[in-house]
Amino acid sequence: MGRDLSGTIRSFLIILALSTCCFTTAPPDLQARVEQLEKYYVEIKEHFEAKIIDLETKVVRLEAKVEKQDSLLADLKKGHKPLKENVDINQHCRQNATLRTCHEIHVANPSYPSGMYWIDPDGQGIGDPPIHVYCEMEAEQSDVKGTTSILHDSESQMDIGNCTEPGCYSRPIKYYASDRQIEALIQLSTYCHQNIMYHCRKTPLNFNGIAYAWWNDKDGERHKFSNRSTTCDQLAYTEGYDLQYVVDNVSLPITRIHFSNPFKGFGQHQVSRLRCRGKAKTEAMPRSCEDLWRMGHNLNGIYSVKGAKQMETVFCQFDKRPNEQDFQKRIGYQDIKTRPVYFSGEGRRLFMEKLIPIPFDHDVVNIGGAMDSHSGVFTAPSTGTYFFSFTGLTGFKGGVVITEFTFLSSRGVEEKIMKHSTISFSKLTTFNPITVQSTLRLQAGDKVWINLDFRNDATFRFVDNTIFSGWLLEEEI
Repeated sequence: MGRDLSGTIRSFLIILALSTCCFTTAPPDLQARVEQLEKYYVEIKEHFEAKIIDLETKVVRLEAKVEKQDSLLADLKKGHKPLKENVDINQHCRQNATLRTCHEIHVANPSYPSGMYWIDPDGQGIGDPPIHVYCEMEAEQSDVKGTTSILHDSESQMDIGNCTEPGCYSRPIKYYASDRQIEALIQLSTYCHQNIMYHCRKTPLNFNGIAYAWWNDKDGERHKFSNRSTTCDQLAYTEGYDLQYVVDNVSLPITRIHFSNPFKGFGQHQVSRLRCRGKAKTEAMPRSCEDLWRMGHNLNGIYSVKGAKQMETVFCQFDKRPNEQDFQKRIGYQDIKTRPVYFSGEGRRLFMEKLIPIPFDHDVVNIGGAMDSHSGVFTAPSTGTYFFSFTGLTGFKGGVVITEFTFLSSRGVEEKIMKHSTISFSKLTTFNPITVQSTLRLQAGDKVWINLDFRNDATFRFVDNTIFSGWLLEEEI
């Protein structure tokens, strides 16, 4: 490493000497020469910064090893027989059963000291390889022992430089763990957080309505620093300030940070490790594959879980994550549905609107909760075949009244499914009962409702004593 840096410095000095020579012998095109020299300077500066990051990463790892050695030394001074090296412990875990979090390691053996351990949040033998993390085993509060810390390449203080445009300083955060493993750890934990520390002077985060600094979450979404983090905005002060900004579970991990130095102050950032503690709560009787996964199951197969009224059978594919498609599939039997869906809504008020869903006053029954009587819209909870029936009474003078099922697919495509036309040529009020029925194959998320259409200047229209019913005939597994 030293030889590389010395070589780089020598190169810089040679370039500088050549540039100076050129200034004295070449025509006085100073601007071009200065720009070329600045380009060389930027390249060398970027090279130095990359070397510094590499060295800082090695320092972090060495510090973890020193902490481990200090712990072993403390045990020896107390006259206790020291535990085996953490590497040995983890080699044993990797050959037998690698635990998923530091909390699980602490529960398995509370005597293990703080240090570097191998864990496998997404499940042993599936998904991504195990990751090397720092486990904080000692804590004043017993409920936070076994905190998992994922290391990254931006833990030390780093200068933001002198660029002036909003967010012009941009640094990605590279973690020593895959995105899948990080996501699994967050889902397994009670609480996760990360801090952004900023030592600053005259380097505003937000100033005159302009965001000069922000950070990106796991999905790349941009987040401004909250308005309470405004100490750096006080340009009249000359001393430095330390700010701390906390990010919790929702958006973790932090993937990139942006700062700016428009008023020639200074700023140094430091991003803490991603820390997760505790174990996500699950009920004693699992209700889903996700509950089983949180409990520690990782073998793909068929399981029994607690349903709304009875035990249900599900197929769990644990080599996927809970938020991935096909992680869980419910299994039904002939003439028995694992997720019963049926409803009946009743309405008794006058309704005189055109081409909007007819609402209903109350639910006679609504098993599965798929019908929203207030809006009059049914949303299919799962893919399958459904039957719908509507009855009502219309009263109008002349013209044509059309009662129709309207279907809106989950892809946003709307179409009319079934129509019932009622025609009257009388100028007196005509009362007509209507009945519309339809059998539809729906995808999960598709919507169905009833609406009226009036043509040929039909007047005095209303619907009374309406009933809208439907149920799931067959669910597709």
